[in-house]
Amino acid sequence: MNTPFLRWLPLVGLLLVASLEVFWMRPPRPVPATAPGSEFSAQRALREVAVVASQPHPLGSPANARVREYLLKRCRELGLTATVQDTSTLVAKNGQMLVGRVQNIIARLPGRQPGGRAVLVLAHYDSQPHAPGAGDDGAGVAAMLETVRALQTGPPLLHDVIWLFSDGEEAGLLGAQAYARDTARLRREVGVVLNFEGRGNAGPSLTFEVSPQNGWVMREYAKAAPYPIASSLFYEAYRHLPNDTDFTPLRAAGLTGLNFAFVGGYPYYHSPADTPAHLDLGSLQHHGSYMLSLVRHFGSISLARTKAPDETFFNPIGHWLVHYPAAWNLYLTLGAICLLVLALGLAYQRGQLRLSSLLGGALVWLGGLVVMLGAGWSLLKLIATLYPQYGAFYDQASYNAPAYQAALLALGVGVFAAYYGWLSRYLRPGSLVGGALVLVALLAGLLQWRAASSAFLLPLPLLAATVAWGLRLNQAASPTRQPSVGLGQWLLALPAVALLSQVIALLFVTFGLGLLALAPLLVSAVLLGLLLPVLLPLVSPPTGPNRPAATSWALPMLAFAAALVALGVGHATRQPTADRPQQTHLFYTLDAPRQRAYWLSALVRPDAWTSHVLTRPQYQPLPALYPQSAAPILHQAAPVLALAPPTLALLADERTPGQRRLRVRLVPGRAGVSSLLLSITAATRVQALRVAGQAVAPADLLSAAGTTSLTFFAPRATGELMELKVAGQGPVHLTITTRSLGLPPVPGLRPLPPTTVPEPGYNSFTTQVRQEFRL
Repeated sequence: MNTPFLRWLPLVGLLLVASLEVFWMRPPRPVPATAPGSEFSAQRALREVAVVASQPHPLGSPANARVREYLLKRCRELGLTATVQDTSTLVAKNGQMLVGRVQNIIARLPGRQPGGRAVLVLAHYDSQPHAPGAGDDGAGVAAMLETVRALQTGPPLLHDVIWLFSDGEEAGLLGAQAYARDTARLRREVGVVLNFEGRGNAGPSLTFEVSPQNGWVMREYAKAAPYPIASSLFYEAYRHLPNDTDFTPLRAAGLTGLNFAFVGGYPYYHSPADTPAHLDLGSLQHHGSYMLSLVRHFGSISLARTKAPDETFFNPIGHWLVHYPAAWNLYLTLGAICLLVLALGLAYQRGQLRLSSLLGGALVWLGGLVVMLGAGWSLLKLIATLYPQYGAFYDQASYNAPAYQAALLALGVGVFAAYYGWLSRYLRPGSLVGGALVLVALLAGLLQWRAASSAFLLPLPLLAATVAWGLRLNQAASPTRQPSVGLGQWLLALPAVALLSQVIALLFVTFGLGLLALAPLLVSAVLLGLLLPVLLPLVSPPTGPNRPAATSWALPMLAFAAALVALGVGHATRQPTADRPQQTHLFYTLDAPRQRAYWLSALVRPDAWTSHVLTRPQYQPLPALYPQSAAPILHQAAPVLALAPPTLALLADERTPGQRRLRVRLVPGRAGVSSLLLSITAATRVQALRVAGQAVAPADLLSAAGTTSLTFFAPRATGELMELKVAGQGPVHLTITTRSLGLPPVPGLRPLPPTTVPEPGYNSFTTQVRQEFRL
């Protein structure tokens, strides 16, 4: 019998388990249009997506107005009473002020007990400037229409259901903020919130955010959702991230709810390629399976008390959801740590471990982590250097990013295995394993301290790894070898592989090829540390006549070979196509006061298309346009075009001792302006500011003299009113820049080829005109 070959079978089994864990995290199969009317059908919902996402429709655009009229028509056809909340709103976000005119659609499906608390379902119907928005968020909007249709085939629910098609999400959650403005009304009217988003166009729909005190809502969710994929790890991580969705203002208002999104297909996010043809029907079906089942469930139970202590919840396999009170994690963590301490004491008592060597083992794992991250960072830098075109995508998440991520993971495993294989010549196996497990225990304690509901992630694998290590220690002390012990050790590796392989896969999908792509390597180092009881014998130097000398290098060499193959796949698939287009960035700005014009780009260097315009560009700060910024920007002189600049009408200038009040009208000056960028600079502090009837909260104003920045989306052609109050009598300087979609008709400007599309963003492929005023 080929013993060396058999030694590898359990490792192959673990790789198979990891692959299955990732594979089972998939959305359900799409239901055809021929399905019974009471079911949600992705094929039927796709017809709605085809209309909603037929073209880009950003806030305030004629295309967005057409989408709004279509949604109102469909609501009427489905028997809903729909109204439009037409208002302006102001949001202070990350030091910037965002203002815009939004038109939310609010529809209601009456229940049998009107007047009580309702179920609120929402998705936004606006898109990014260049994206049709099939995934973000046409899928959510279409799921709402298909869910209403399915609900109408059955008896009325107990509670009303409110359907909020929000506007202006892409501009800064403007529609949701406007709807959530009356917090007291919301708390009386709404019992539970379900928000649906899309960061991409594929993959399972993740329940990635839950409101605080989620015990009640998660228990009910577990009862009703047919294909749940949720984790309190998502919940804890999202609480510490700066990301926001329309769920954010509703959660801040104290409402109970759930937030759903699919995150696969990252290169299509906000892209012109986010079309109905590229939308994964499984993702749409998953959205709908959640929406229909949860609306039916929450619409039929009491919504009087929707808060309870947090739950821990996760999927150990596929759509099987485990949940229990988060308070139990403390006992689980303490139990795992106590068992490890007991194992360490046993090893010390038997002479298999010394305290100094235990410390050495811990330092070795930390060193392995540093080496892994260093190798990963070097590979990411190499990819960015060899393929600068990937930098045009969010987080460098190109279409072939999975190939490079596989290479990154394989390289990390190979480096870790080679590193431990080398150091196992100098340290005892007990020291290497014990040191790694001690650090994992410290991480488990940190997780319990900082993110208690997600503390399930490490104690369960740590318990199993400690038992596996204990079996190996006993076997080492025994004069006879027992094959069943080896099999037991491999089986005890399953909890770590099952839980952490999912996390690694989701982190890669989420973070692309940016620096945060090193986060999966960190989790991989933890996983490999937990697997040391079974991996160490495979990478240690040969010790007997029946073991070939090459065996200890087999795992790292195989991993390095896999990395090279994956890099080859990435290289072979680097060229863009019409279905996988390259993104590029360019915009035109006219500096009206100086009669100068510029081509500008967010790229670091010209690409294949922009090089015909940016022939001799500079990559340095441009204070003429951006006096407050020291960041470099790629730019070059452009032809000066006759474009009408924005104008300002001074309506009032009231001066009192120590104070000045100004009232002005800001006029775009030309047709098709999608947004105004306004900066206000005064020698003294701005004490009060009101735009389009919306007052800026005093806490959001600068505490001293400086420049206040504001972006106004969808301004009216007739202009928008602004009132401000400043201390003293000194001058006030205003700079207004208008943005309109599309590049100007400059002679020699080539059209984009079919394999190239604009980058996402509100500057990309725009025409901007800048004007200055001194009041």
